[in-house]
Order: sequence, then structure tokens, then C-alpha cells
Amino acid sequence: MRAQRLAIAQTVAERLFAAETALDIALARIAELNAALPLARLDGGISAIVGQEAILSSASAMMLVAETREKIVATHANLKQASDDIGLREVSYGDLVKPGKVEPLDVGHHLRVA
Repeated sequence: MRAQRLAIAQTVAERLFAAETALDIALARIAELNAALPLARLDGGISAIVGQEAILSSASAMMLVAETREKIVATHANLKQASDDIGLREVSYGDLVKPGKVEPLDVGHHLRVA
């Protein structure tokens, strides 16, 4: 039973990490778009009125993805609790920090190597 739970938990963890990565990439790409829009207007000598709705909708999209990311971070913490609840407290599903990366400041809600 424990081996089956471990396999299931690993599959869920991989999907969680993929979702977290996808959201971070989406945030970065939308941020790039948000930076490009006003610069394009300035470079083109276009009135500030032109494209204002595009700037607002892009900024709104960024907030929605940020809020979605917040929900996935909460899901991460909730899954950690569920893992603990089913007897997998000492299990790690991946490193907190990738090689060559800076360690996050707040690691209290993340899985660590056991």
C-alpha cells in the first residue's frame, strides 16, 4: 500500500511542479508584453489614447495569472499536508532549489529533501 501511495504522490507532485513552472513562465511572458506595450507606443509616437484598452486587458491578465499562481502555491501547501496525513511525512518529491539557483527566502511551505 505504501509503495502505491508513493507512486501516486510522485505523479501528483510532478504535475504540481509542471503547473507551477507553467504559471511562472506565463507571468514572465505577460510581464514582457506589459513592458513592450507602452514602449511600442512611445517608439511609434502614438497617442496615449491608442491601445489603452490593450494595456488594461494585458495588466488584468497578469493579475489573474498571479492570483492563479497564489492558488497553486496554496495547493502545494495543502498537498504537503495531505501527504503528511497519509503517512508520507518524511518523503520528498523534489529539491527546493535547482542547481545553480538562489534559495528562496521563505521555505516553510515547501517540501525538503528528507
